[in-house]
This record gives sequence, structure tokens and C-alpha cells, in this order.
Amino acid sequence: MDYPSSSLTSCALCQARASQLCTACRSVVYCSREHQKEHWKKGHKSECMCYKVASNEILGRHLQATRDIKIGEQILKEAPLVLGPKVASAPLCLGCHRNLLAPQKRQGNYYKCSSCSWPLCGKECEDSPHHKSECQLMSGSNFQSKINYIPAEEERKESAYCVIMLLRCMQLKSMDPEAFARMYTLEDHLKERLETPLYQVLRANLITFIKTVLGLKDWSELDILRIAAILDTNTFEVRQPKERRKIRALYPGAAMISHDCVPNMRHRFDDDMNIVFLAKRKISKGEILSISYTQPLRSTIQRRLHLRQAKCFDCSCARCQDSEEMGSFAGAQTCPKCKAGKIISLNPLQNSANWKCQLCNLKRSAKEVLTSDAQLQLELESLDKTTPTTLEEFIYRHRVDLHETNTHVLQAKYALTQLYGNAPGFSMEELTEKSLNRKVQLCKELLALADIFDGGWSIFRGNLLIDMEEAVVTQALRSDDPDECEEKLREAAELLKEIANIMKHEPEMQQLLAQRQEILDSALDRFKEVKE
Repeated sequence: MDYPSSSLTSCALCQARASQLCTACRSVVYCSREHQKEHWKKGHKSECMCYKVASNEILGRHLQATRDIKIGEQILKEAPLVLGPKVASAPLCLGCHRNLLAPQKRQGNYYKCSSCSWPLCGKECEDSPHHKSECQLMSGSNFQSKINYIPAEEERKESAYCVIMLLRCMQLKSMDPEAFARMYTLEDHLKERLETPLYQVLRANLITFIKTVLGLKDWSELDILRIAAILDTNTFEVRQPKERRKIRALYPGAAMISHDCVPNMRHRFDDDMNIVFLAKRKISKGEILSISYTQPLRSTIQRRLHLRQAKCFDCSCARCQDSEEMGSFAGAQTCPKCKAGKIISLNPLQNSANWKCQLCNLKRSAKEVLTSDAQLQLELESLDKTTPTTLEEFIYRHRVDLHETNTHVLQAKYALTQLYGNAPGFSMEELTEKSLNRKVQLCKELLALADIFDGGWSIFRGNLLIDMEEAVVTQALRSDDPDECEEKLREAAELLKEIANIMKHEPEMQQLLAQRQEILDSALDRFKEVKE
């Protein structure tokens, strides 16, 4: 239960003696539920936040906790300012943003908008507020979309979609100036992006299309490219598999949240495509709120390279500054000379810094390390991911040069946790005792690292716990020892309890959790019957 501070004794609305604390911001109290609702409408809604916008030279604008935040607490919920297709997208409807299904008629085509000919789900989506303005602009310019259904190529990426979200942002200037102003204040990194091959293509093709074909001559080339850069820097990918949606959306508030390779928040999207941020762990007052744009099992050189290419900044978080990566040595390789030490960077924040063995002082140049790392990543990504065999062979093949927590080994191990129990010939029923034990062992190893990189109520940790719980129940059901069976079932029950906490804000996971609970309850009932 939350108790108000001793200094909070007067109702925020009527000043009468009060003790009912606002559980969101915990900075005001009320004498009744009715006065809380009334005060909310009168302005507390905009004040009731557990964070504030702060700024510094390194991060620029960012969000900072204004009070202690509980694990699992919702911190921010925001509606998209604008949404639309990714730069290259499989054919989708510009009204509801669902991926288009194959036509029912043989040799048929997608339904086309009667005005601009862009593919849609059907006539009802022609009137979608998302599509109307761009439709009027393109049909008024006599532009006709050339995207058609091609059998067996339904997932083919169409680059023509790159103009849609850009146009939607441009049209905000006249339709919703306040929204346009919010969008236009966001970071763009345009100077860095202009030097990339992608922006050279945009400059050559997209600008001509917008200014010449669509007739938007009042817009300067740099203003158009700046909006493209704002989108590339700040949009979130929205995935709703059940709705066949895979698009991007801009959330100005969320765009100010900092990146950290060991973040304290996670995010999800609700049915209305609002973005929702939750605390993965307890967050203390004054802490910077953060999420991660990278994968936790990647090494510092891999993460920083990805962030530089995709987001145009160099991360200098605590993990990136640490040569040992918080004790994991994820980026280190085993020393080829002494076979015992690990080769680590002398300066992780400097890509050109030399690397040195901790024990024998063998040195390697940054170029050598980067080349070796890229080759190993290419080798790993080229493996057949439909069977555990090739990944186990990769780990064995590199048992001398790569230690147990090297990033390439960790990536292979995580893939193995997914394959054991799911791959053809390796279902839970078909797993040998050795393979079943291997799955449990891998989950435990990765969970130990998750506690370092992506701990608390993270989705990564939750997924590992789900895989482990299923394997532990299987071990219990196969055991002939009643004590061991009981111990395993109790362990599974504790795992499922933790999974339920982590996943309680993920609606799409509830059916799976209900099934896992049913299987566990059935196993417990069978055990009791046998014991009796």
C-alpha cells in the first residue's frame, strides 16, 4: 500500500484534510475519488508524471525519473504522431497498414484505390484518415502507383513506400502545425546521414519525385531530407503479427528516451499502436530513463558499430566503457599465444585502439580484431538455423579461440535454446536426455548473463525462462525418482510465477502462459496420484 508523505495532508482540489495518494506521481493527495477525477480534468493529467525532461551535453534532451519507480510500473504511454510504411516494405494497405493478402481470384491483383491506385485492403480503406491527404495529393498530380501482385513474391520489398511517411510528415505543416512543430524539433543527424549511400539515392530520386512529380516546389531539398533524417533517427518499428502489421511510427515523447546497453525500461505496443514503457527493474529518483536499440548478446564493437550506422551516435554507457563488458568479456577472444588470457581493448570507446592479452601482453591491432570479428559473424549467420547440429559444431570448432561467453558463442547458444524442443526431429518429446539437459544448461548460462545485460523483467529474460520451464517440466515427467520429480515440478512452478510477472503486460503471451500452467497443474496432479 502507498502512504502519502507526512507533508501531503491537504486535498489538491479543495484543501480539505486528505490521505488518498495519487499512485502515479505520488506528489498530491485527495479527500475523495471524485475530487481526484475532477483535479485530473483541471490539469493534473499534464503534471502527473514520474519523469521530467532534462538536458546535458552528452545526451542532449532526455527523460529523468522524478521519484523512485517500482519494477513493472508503467512510466509512459504515448499515441503515434504519425505512422506509415518502412522505407522498403512488403505490399501493405495505406489505410489500415496491414500487409496485403494474395488476391482470391486466380491471376488477380490487389484492390487499388480508385483515386491514386495505391494498393489497399478494400474500398473501406479509401476513406481512412491516414490515406486521404496523400491520396488527394497524388491523384491531383496524376501519379499512379505501379505496385502489383506478383505470385510467390508477396513479401518482396517495394522501395516506392519510402515516400509515404515523409509526405505524411510534410502535410502536417498545413493540417496540424502544432504537431509539425513537435516533430521538427527532434534530432536528425542530417549532416552525418547526407554522406551515406542511402541519402545520396534519396537526394537523386526522392527529391525529384516530391518536387517535380508531386509539384511540392515550395519545399527545399534540405527541409525534405531533414524530415527523412528525423524519421530515420526517431521512429520505432511497430510489429503486430496477429494484425499483419510491420510498420514504423513516430512518438515525440518517446524519441527523447536515451539509449543504454543495460537499459532500465522496456517497451511494447498496444492494440491502438500506442507505445507503452515499463520499468524492468526498480529505478531510483534522478536516474536517466533508458531503453536499448541493440541486442544484449552483441559485443561492444558490434553494438557501437550498429548504433553509429543506424542512429548516428557513439554510445559511451557504462558497459561500453568497460573493457571486460561487466565481467562477461563478450567481445574478447582467447589469446592464441598463452591460450589462457583474453584479448581485450585498451580503450573500448576508441575504435582504432589496440587490443592486448590480460596475461601475456600479446597485442593485436584494431583492424585484426575487427576483421576476425566480422568473419566470425558472417560464418555464424551463414549456418543452417533449422537444426541444432550446425550451431553445436560451430561452438566446438571454435572451442580454442572463442571462450564460453564470447558474443558469437552466446548468439549460437541462444539460437540453440530455441531449436532444442522446436526444430524438426528435436521436439520436446523427441529430445534425448543429453539434449534436454543441454537445453536447461544453456538457459541457465544465458540467464546468468541476462542478469548482467538485460535483467529484471526483460522480454529476453522472460523468453529464456519460458524455454527453461518447459524443459524442467519435461525432465520431471521423465524422472523415475519421486524426490527429483517433486523438486523439478517445484522449480517449474517458481519459474512460471516469475514468467507471469514479467509477461503480465503482454496480452499475446497470456494464452501460452495459461497452457503452461495447465500442463504444470496436470503434472503436479499426476505426481500426487503416484505418490499416494
